[in-house]
Amino acid sequence: MSTNYNRGDIVIVPFPFVTSEGASQKARPALIISDHSIVRRFEDLIMVGITSRIVKNMKETEYRIVRGTEDFKYSGLIKTSVVRCEYIMTVPRGLVARRLGHLPDKTMKKIDKKLKLSLGIEDQVVFG
Repeated sequence: MSTNYNRGDIVIVPFPFVTSEGASQKARPALIISDHSIVRRFEDLIMVGITSRIVKNMKETEYRIVRGTEDFKYSGLIKTSVVRCEYIMTVPRGLVARRLGHLPDKTMKKIDKKLKLSLGIEDQVVFG
């Protein structure tokens, strides 16, 4: 039986790394951004990468989860980290090692804005 994962869950997945020595994998945290309530053809999860490498010049498409905040409290992360909304991947559900935590809805709304910016999706005002 497969574990259910939800939008907003922070999970551990194997990330591929390619170096001059070859390819390898390393377990890294990621944020699930796909909506679990939608019936899909495959059991894949859409997620964005999370890194603990903090740089001075944050990009508009990045969201910082700072140690000591409510975001951090529920995240399951062990240090201040950055959600990289431009680093999107589709991963088979079976590759998820485990769930670390879950981000609150208000945090996901902020991340949604950064995802839209990253993908060039603008909120459209519909009249009529």
